[in-house]
Amino acid sequence: MSNLPAPPQVPSRPWTQGLLTVLIAAAAVYLIANHWLHVLDALPYLGVVLVMSLCMFGHGGHGGHGSSTPQGHGEQEAPGGPARPGPGGGGGHVH
Repeated sequence: MSNLPAPPQVPSRPWTQGLLTVLIAAAAVYLIANHWLHVLDALPYLGVVLVMSLCMFGHGGHGGHGSSTPQGHGEQEAPGGPARPGPGGGGGHVH
């Protein structure tokens, strides 16, 4: 290994995050105030995109492909045997 110095770190600009937040808020106010009917037309599509996004990115704790150990929702097997299903009768999370 060589003893090269670490590259200089670029200082972060906290004002950029604030500026982006203000611009997004201004765009939202403009769309709601001047294009309300178009916003209402887009709501079903935004709902579909939201549900698909939650299905794709919201289940981060399941292990994924190639995992040798299954990961559930925190259910642990009791010392006397497997856990009993809850009041709904379901045995766990099913995709």
